[in-house]
Amino acid sequence: MPTASLVIDTSPLDELARRLAAVDGDRAEALDAIGAAWETTTKARFETSTAPDGTPWKSSERARKGGKTLVDSARLKGSNTHQVDGDTVEIGTNVEYAAAHQFGAVIQQAGAHAVPLFLPDGAVGGRVIVLPARPFIGITDVDYANFAEILEGFVAAKTGAEP
Repeated sequence: MPTASLVIDTSPLDELARRLAAVDGDRAEALDAIGAAWETTTKARFETSTAPDGTPWKSSERARKGGKTLVDSARLKGSNTHQVDGDTVEIGTNVEYAAAHQFGAVIQQAGAHAVPLFLPDGAVGGRVIVLPARPFIGITDVDYANFAEILEGFVAAKTGAEP
């Protein structure tokens, strides 16, 4: 079960989706192609360190030391995959910390393993870690154009119409 979800506005593709729905036969091939394209652009964000809207991710300590933000073992990047279910295509990851990076999080460490945090009033608490949002899943205008091209080609192949 997902721990977080992101709803994408598909209205730029509504007309193509209507035309696709009128095509007889299995549409999984077209949706799988869209998923593969979406997966590729999602993984590319880990190389450019940018959100789907083009905003650069806030640099991490690793990046300031010569590494890349959100790329240590590349587990998060490599875990992004897509699946087709009926008339939908989804992209996501099963990495438990993905939502914290996608949406941002405040993590309060407590207990014996916490790094002490000395508060201004003299109290001692667990360490607080603030993760800024670094969105990696989303759809860009270029993605919409790629998806439209995939759908146009599929509809044309199935109907014999010009794309």
